[in-house]
Amino acid sequence: MDNEFNVCIFGASNDCIPKYCIDFAERLGARLAKENMGLVFGAGRTGIMGAAARGAYSEGGRIIGVIPKKLNVPGIYFEHCTERIETPTMHERKALMEEKSSAFVALSGGFGTLEELMEVITLKQLNYHSKHIVIVNLNGYYDDLIAQFRRCVADGFTNELFLKLFTVVDSVDGVIRALRSEDDVILPDKMQEVLLSSRFAGNVPENLDLK
Repeated sequence: MDNEFNVCIFGASNDCIPKYCIDFAERLGARLAKENMGLVFGAGRTGIMGAAARGAYSEGGRIIGVIPKKLNVPGIYFEHCTERIETPTMHERKALMEEKSSAFVALSGGFGTLEELMEVITLKQLNYHSKHIVIVNLNGYYDDLIAQFRRCVADGFTNELFLKLFTVVDSVDGVIRALRSEDDVILPDKMQEVLLSSRFAGNVPENLDLK
């Protein structure tokens, strides 16, 4: 793994969340730094974002914060970013975070976190990137979302193969293993042809396991 491997963390910016979520994010940020993995995040100083940055900072990690102009004010951004990049809009912020990241990790969060997670999964499904996506399912937080994904498959709205676009873990060690894994789904080049083909269903691996 090269020295420019950067991990984007999605997570809540709200401080009014369970302490174990904050503690996990701080431990993860520190571990990424120890593993020589940079942190890409939304540059906020509060909630899970701030906790991950504090963890990375405590171990001398590389911290890249990307923040829209509206929020780039003292008291909102994390003060110790190695690099803090301002963007005109939230859309451009998200695109730049994706561009600068080698992998994505979704911790617990609200609407913004869910939106960011769904976008990188969708982009990977369509072969716009092939980066690892890790969902950290602490205390069953994402159980319902994973159940919805399975419902999408069961009702024919997506294919079971796409459940392998991401990895679900519940520990810091699990995150690191997933990021270092060389196993990943390989999607066909001609997505539209495959998705429209009646033969696609017959090519799905059996006994897929989200764990």
